[in-house]
Amino acid sequence: MLIKKVKINGFGKLKNKEIKFKPGLNVIFGPNSSGKTTLAYFLLNSLSKPGNEIKKYEPWNHFEFGGEISTDEGDFKVDFLNGEFNSLVDRELLETIGFIMEDEKLDTIKEKDTFVISYMKKRMQKNEWGLKLTDAINKTDEYANEIQLCIENISKQISEIDSYIESVKEKIKNYNNKILKKNELKRKSEQLKQILEEKEEEISNLKREYIQEITEKINSLKTERDKLNLNLKEYLKFSKIDRDTVSQAKELLETIEVLENNIKSISSQLEELENNFSSIENALNEKMKNLNIENEKDLEKVHLKIKNLSLLKKLYDEKKAKLENILEENPLWKLFTENEEIIEEVEKQEAIYRENQAKIQNKIEENEKVLKKLNSSIKVHKDFSFVFFFAAIISLLLGFAMRNINTWLFFGAAFTGFIGLFETILWRKIESKIDDVKAEIQELTKKKMIRPNYLSILKDYNLKSIKELRQKYYEFIEWKTRKREYNQVSEEFKNLESEILRELKDFNLGSAAQIIDSGIAYLEKIYNDIQKLLLSKSSIEREIDKLNEELERMKAKREESFTSLNKMLDNLKISIDEIKDFENIYNEYLKIKETITKIDSEIEKFENILSEEIYPEYIMSKIYETEKLRDELNSYEKDLQEDIEKAPEFSEILENLKKRDELSRKLETLKGYYSNIEVSKQILQKNLEEYVETYGKKFKEEFTKILLSITNEPLPLIVEENLSVRLNINGEKLNPNEFLSAATFDQLLFAYKIALYRTMSEHNLPLVIDNALIRYDNTRLQKTLEILDEESKRRQIILLTSDERLKAKFKEVMILEG
Repeated sequence: MLIKKVKINGFGKLKNKEIKFKPGLNVIFGPNSSGKTTLAYFLLNSLSKPGNEIKKYEPWNHFEFGGEISTDEGDFKVDFLNGEFNSLVDRELLETIGFIMEDEKLDTIKEKDTFVISYMKKRMQKNEWGLKLTDAINKTDEYANEIQLCIENISKQISEIDSYIESVKEKIKNYNNKILKKNELKRKSEQLKQILEEKEEEISNLKREYIQEITEKINSLKTERDKLNLNLKEYLKFSKIDRDTVSQAKELLETIEVLENNIKSISSQLEELENNFSSIENALNEKMKNLNIENEKDLEKVHLKIKNLSLLKKLYDEKKAKLENILEENPLWKLFTENEEIIEEVEKQEAIYRENQAKIQNKIEENEKVLKKLNSSIKVHKDFSFVFFFAAIISLLLGFAMRNINTWLFFGAAFTGFIGLFETILWRKIESKIDDVKAEIQELTKKKMIRPNYLSILKDYNLKSIKELRQKYYEFIEWKTRKREYNQVSEEFKNLESEILRELKDFNLGSAAQIIDSGIAYLEKIYNDIQKLLLSKSSIEREIDKLNEELERMKAKREESFTSLNKMLDNLKISIDEIKDFENIYNEYLKIKETITKIDSEIEKFENILSEEIYPEYIMSKIYETEKLRDELNSYEKDLQEDIEKAPEFSEILENLKKRDELSRKLETLKGYYSNIEVSKQILQKNLEEYVETYGKKFKEEFTKILLSITNEPLPLIVEENLSVRLNINGEKLNPNEFLSAATFDQLLFAYKIALYRTMSEHNLPLVIDNALIRYDNTRLQKTLEILDEESKRRQIILLTSDERLKAKFKEVMILEG
């Protein structure tokens, strides 16, 4: 594929930009942030399906997002806003062998291994040796198909001969069966004739017995019918009575019965209501006596008095509550009365406590700083003491070992030992100082935890802070003010109490103040009870009047119904008991008539059986069996008259058996050939698979050769089966990205992608390099350019760079303005 031109309407920072490309190597120079990477990603997303990074390049202040790309395959538009894009090249393939980006990691290539390997395997299969192996496999399939056709043909012939032999066997079997069957038929025929004679005699006896049985049944039924006709005469009177009139009479009887039940029910209700009325009147008189009145007329006056008492009680309760509120005291009031300057004293104690706490805290912090310095100092002196003691021991040992300079070494051992001892004494002294400082911190911490006196005062009165104590003091001042009003309110309270007690005397209630609440409540209750009793009394009076009217109406209706019933009974000339039991009597009459009809039907049926000679199932089954036996006998006699077909010739059977044996031998031989061909095919298939799997060897050779030509020194690299690259350091496989320099890793990535393309050379794709050579030194850059020059003879290369060295090396360089 050859990219001729791109026109970018809007993509990232590039707008209304047109760039032309030539075959071979194209060098585009641009400083940082000039849009090189943007151009690279436009090429990638224009040739293949867009990736997730496309959102980064959507223009902010531009309506167009896309453009055009022209290749040797045609002109293609892209509009990323409306989802219009191309799939000229598989994106994964293009990223794998057609793009080298700055700071690209090899791990991203590992994710595409399966995809790359499948392309390589296809490429290996299309080589000369791969094609030969594939052709040989196809030939084995053709031979196998031809042999399979021969096997199927011979199997078909053997199957036809087997069918013929089976048919001959069947014919011989049928011939033998027919001979045996004819002999059997003769024997069965003789047996059937004897059985038929016995069956016919049995049927004759059964018919005679059945006719005698039917005759006896007819006589019995006629006797029963005569008896029923005599009973029917007793019910003839009831058959002539009109049933509608009887129904009306029964309805009247039912109506009278219902009316009598209703009269009884209403009478019992009246009795109960009168008893209730009497008890209500007694209760009402009792309640009125409690209110000192004799009748209902005085009830309204009493109601007004009770209402007045309720109002006075309300005022009385208000005054009482006010007095209680004034007299209510708090334990704090005593404290405030004894010492009115308690607030100022507590606030002063709090200020002193806070000041002492701040001083103690400052002292603790100072001691902690001293402690930190001493700990640091003791560590230094301790380390020095160990070092000097160790040096003294080494010097002493060397003094014993080296006799020439042992005096100096012994002197050095004594000196370093003295310094070590001095340092030990120092850190021991510092340790004792640390203990003193820690003891002082503990003492200060204990002082800090001592609670002040004012907090115990607050705790005694369940207060949380001085603010709450101050609030309680304001409440104490208000309480003192309210106490001055006490005498005035107390006088008003006593006057109200006297007035209420005077009113209560009119109702024969006590004159003590304790009875005010219960007395007024008692009067209100009695009044409400009287009102309820009056309502109940009125309701019962109305109910009694209504029930009396209903009772009189029902009695009149009952008399009227009795008169109508007596007239009906005189006309029908039957009693009340007969009216009540009329349905049963009439049903008995109908039942007798129905029974007589059924008997007549039965007699007629039996007479028809005798005249038509209709026999029961067990006789008919015997007759049917006899007919079947007779048909079977006729069938035997007919079969005995049939001719038997001749048996087949033996010579013909023998000839077909010989032919089948010959074909079976040929079939076994062909099956052996087919099995050998299948084994050959498996061997060829295995060779082809082994050859295709050598793709890794070819890639490794190409990759190593390219990398060595750049670096000029071999690297301890391992190319694994999945084409991932690892560093071999002391037998351990490591990630190159973590151990190689950035420049060396860039060269490894370059060699990897070029080697992939050459191994998969069936794809003619352009190579886009985005600033990936920026970290190369001059020597390696020159070698890389030589590889690119050679590579540009195979495919188009677009080199995007901000490297001034590359700009100077090429005559034709396109400038991308920043």
